Amino acid sequence: MIFENSAVAVVSGGASGLGAATARKLSDMGARVVVFDLNTQAGEAVAQEVGGLFQHVDVADPASVAAGFEAVVASVGTPRIMINCAGIAPAIKTVSRGAAHDPAIFAKTIQ
Repeated sequence: MIFENSAVAVVSGGASGLGAATARKLSDMGARVVVFDLNTQAGEAVAQEVGGLFQHVDVADPASVAAGFEAVVASVGTPRIMINCAGIAPAIKTVSRGAAHDPAIFAKTIQ
């Protein structure tokens, strides 16, 4: 094991895809994994699989992220590893009938 001291690792978007694979790999390497995701059911399943924890976190909301980290520190200690696999990609046209898409969607996407 690489993480012999059970380093705490947070994986955003850890409920599926690249995030879930990363959570599994970090766990295999000895890290204590915390899954951040909006999908509670899938996030809890991955966390249980890797012997870790799940936190319902919206990475587009700074208050949600702060609350997630506060919960991590209180329950398992200070995270030493952070892997960001969460994000949003709205499937919208950038211009439709001469009007640009809603700038709020763009702002939320790049936050």
